[in-house]
Amino acid sequence: MSFYLAIVSPLDSPLFELSFPSAKPPPGTASSAASTSSFPSWSTFTASNGSDLGADGQTGKTGGNLGLLSGETKTGPERDRAMCQMIAHKSLDSVEEMMEGTGSLYLKNIDRHNEWTVSAFIATSVKFVLLHDIKNDDGIRLFFLDVWESYVKILLNPFHTVNTPIRNPMFESKIRASAKRNL
Repeated sequence: MSFYLAIVSPLDSPLFELSFPSAKPPPGTASSAASTSSFPSWSTFTASNGSDLGADGQTGKTGGNLGLLSGETKTGPERDRAMCQMIAHKSLDSVEEMMEGTGSLYLKNIDRHNEWTVSAFIATSVKFVLLHDIKNDDGIRLFFLDVWESYVKILLNPFHTVNTPIRNPMFESKIRASAKRNL
């Protein structure tokens, strides 16, 4: 069980990204060491022999090499991060559609990708996107409120430029503490 948080600017550029495991054990299941990572895998997009699937699900060059340069390969953690980024940014269209139809700041379960669910929080045209694989609506809402509070404190810093990536270790530690408390 794990989570991926992306804070996205109004221009759809990432301001902050963080992957973190859940501090709480999954309900009703024993821990399994069979999986080395609980993040989404590339297995959805690759054939059994490891080659890329095309747009029609067949192997070949139809689908390209998923954004990799020729000869470039990505290892496990890099692939996991790239997969999470792809899912989060793919869901931005769904977030914007839901934004128009509702006045709510918290948009729960707006998109799905295999076992992953996407929830979002919209504040001042900045989107907080969270990938998760459990249903904990109250905890996720409280987590988003903590992230929003921390984000506002960053914006109040006179040395921070709006819509630039956040590289503050205190911000990251507050996000991790909030995740540990709420998720």
